[in-house]
Amino acid sequence: MISTGHHAIITDAAQDPKLAFPRLVPLIDYLAKLNERVDLDVLSGLLRSTAITRADLEPVLVFGARGYRRNVVAATPWFELLALCWRSGHCTPIHDHQGVSCAFKVVEGTGTEVRFKKTPSGLICPTESVEMPPGYVCAAADADIHQVVNMQAPGHDLITLHCYSPRITKMNTYAYHTSGGAECSGVYNSTHAPEC
Repeated sequence: MISTGHHAIITDAAQDPKLAFPRLVPLIDYLAKLNERVDLDVLSGLLRSTAITRADLEPVLVFGARGYRRNVVAATPWFELLALCWRSGHCTPIHDHQGVSCAFKVVEGTGTEVRFKKTPSGLICPTESVEMPPGYVCAAADADIHQVVNMQAPGHDLITLHCYSPRITKMNTYAYHTSGGAECSGVYNSTHAPEC
């Protein structure tokens, strides 16, 4: 933990994040001065202009065994900068960003963002799928609902650099809902349709 004069910066790195991540110094300096939610356009622009590689994030690159892993690069109450590590098949829950500006940059691999909308029924519906190659910057506002997935073949990792402002304390998550199926007297099998 180090002090910036405004807030203490927390990190998973064993040392000062500005020493551990020299290419991120301009971004960390800007974020460390925040005392309110960051403007999403400014945050997206900062990520676009930040040249970063897997090697640059090595001090915090830890992969999860059962799901993607969030690793803290730097954080104060007004932001968190994270390196997310994804194996093939790892995905976020379907979620929004209520009260938080969120932007991330793909550092290595190709991710997929699946976007959703709420429907009059109260259920969510996918609206599009976006392939995110290295260098791609994704920005999400409060009501944006999406899921991020590593759909690459096994053995192909995805690494992303995420920034949230303020830090996430809670978010709304969503799930597909299914009904119990049709009400009918028939039974589904491979050769005949049920008789309703």
